[in-house]
Amino acid sequence: MKLKKVSFIALLVLAMLLLQPIAVSALSSGDAKQAWHDAKQASLEAQAEHRDAKLEWAADKTEENNQKVIDTGKDALNAALDEVEAWLIWKDLEVEDNPDIPDDLKESIQEDVDTNLVKIDELRADVDGVDNRFELGAVFLKMVGSYFELVSDVARNSGFVWVHTANEHADTLEDYEAKLREVAEDMEDNDLILEKLDMAKADIEDARTNINNAEEEYEQVRTPGKPLIKFSNGNNYLRIARGNMLSAHGYLNEAYGLIVRGE
Repeated sequence: MKLKKVSFIALLVLAMLLLQPIAVSALSSGDAKQAWHDAKQASLEAQAEHRDAKLEWAADKTEENNQKVIDTGKDALNAALDEVEAWLIWKDLEVEDNPDIPDDLKESIQEDVDTNLVKIDELRADVDGVDNRFELGAVFLKMVGSYFELVSDVARNSGFVWVHTANEHADTLEDYEAKLREVAEDMEDNDLILEKLDMAKADIEDARTNINNAEEEYEQVRTPGKPLIKFSNGNNYLRIARGNMLSAHGYLNEAYGLIVRGE
């Protein structure tokens, strides 16, 4: 009878392991986002309980209240890890479901997500091993360091997605400019049109340069280093590129207007 019970439990655990990947793969980005919101709310509640426990200990420094601070602190850290894990899963699925993001970029983001998920599992083991308030503080500081690494990975990946999108906009403008130029070259008195197209082309080239500069800055968004500064630099280059493309779009519209009027 005992053997049957053990076998049943073993089969149950195996079934759970086999079903788990199916449940994860079936999760949509919308479901994952809701799971993150739920985890975020649970994390806020756990933090509130930990703050209350610290207030109780400050008012009455008993061993029982001290243990409550440790227990609620561990709960709060685990809840924070759950929140980050849910956020990573949501962002990963969001990118995976986006057909406009190339496969190589998706793979790179997936690798970073997997790396950070492993870190979360390692931190959970650290939290489980906490026995006193000193260890609780040490694990918290370790989590802060891992958080900065996570933020760097997310910022870098976000930058790469923005660079990809900016390049696609530049491709569209480039194609439009080439088509207008093909029409304009067959027209008489086309000097003004070609002048507008030349200015648009120059702006597109400037945009390409700034997009490439942004990508180089985002590539350096890593720890150790100066990830926040590099991320800011990349954003600034993209802002300039955006201005270049808006200017190019304006010249292309002017050229189109001249072509339509036959000037």
